[in-house]
Amino acid sequence: SRLGSEIRGTNQAIRNAQDAQGLINTAEGAHKEVENILQRMREVAVQAANDSNGTSDRSALQAEMTQLTEEINRIAATTTWAGISLLNGGAAAGTTGTVDQTQTFKFQIATNTAGAGDTLPVSIKDISALSLGIGGTATTPAVAVTNVTAPASGAGTAFNAVASSGTITFTAATTATSAAGQATFTFTVAGGNQYTFDAFTHGTQKGFADTNNGMASAFVQFVKDQPGLAGVTGTPSTNTVALTKANSVSVASNSDAQTAINNIDRAISELNTQRASLGAYSNRLDSTVSNLTNVAIQLEGGKGRIEDADFAAESTNLA
Repeated sequence: SRLGSEIRGTNQAIRNAQDAQGLINTAEGAHKEVENILQRMREVAVQAANDSNGTSDRSALQAEMTQLTEEINRIAATTTWAGISLLNGGAAAGTTGTVDQTQTFKFQIATNTAGAGDTLPVSIKDISALSLGIGGTATTPAVAVTNVTAPASGAGTAFNAVASSGTITFTAATTATSAAGQATFTFTVAGGNQYTFDAFTHGTQKGFADTNNGMASAFVQFVKDQPGLAGVTGTPSTNTVALTKANSVSVASNSDAQTAINNIDRAISELNTQRASLGAYSNRLDSTVSNLTNVAIQLEGGKGRIEDADFAAESTNLA
């Protein structure tokens, strides 16, 4: 019967949602442990930033830093749910993925096969040391450009910015005679916070705004001025800017330790952003299970009213 099919489908959707929550909570638990490791790494870096440490002291501190980094990679490579790797961006089990690679899981949380409300997609990014910016080797971060705003009508040449991997390419920009005549765009680096770049309003860089090369130089300066992009540097070349993400966690000197502190702080911020997202999905699934359970109960009641005999009425009829 139709009701019977809906009841079975709803009960399966409940189990699906509960499994999804288990998977998400497993991933979030691993994130929490990695954050604990990062906090210890920061403590080590702060200790190493003090010049009361001798050469042997720094060597011992670096040995712990190296082991902690390797443990983060192990967690990223081996955390699984039912044999599915969760934290390596979809790479082979036991390995870490490409830097900043993201894996999307789709959970069937309704009985239908169409519609945005039937499936819940959850994206989880690789959390290896390199992806978090503490792997010791500089990498090319993923860069995304959105919301390119054209100059005011008649203000000058069209402007555009296109991102490919870690490089942004600029077309000719408007001569910036006024703020209204200058185009802007927003961008993200390695899936982090969103920034809006406007060469005209970026301090003394407004003079760069009328050429491709000038726009690239202005953008490099803009990146330097953003505290949230500490460790990210840009290299201008003609009409492009290639971005590089530093990953050093060396504690060989005071200055190295200071750099390590900045990189670890950025990694903690990035990890917390993903933890917040996973926690939100887990809490949402609580409501999903509650709603589906209510649907299943009401369907069972409707089916019972159709199929089950009303004992009182039938007893009266018999009498």
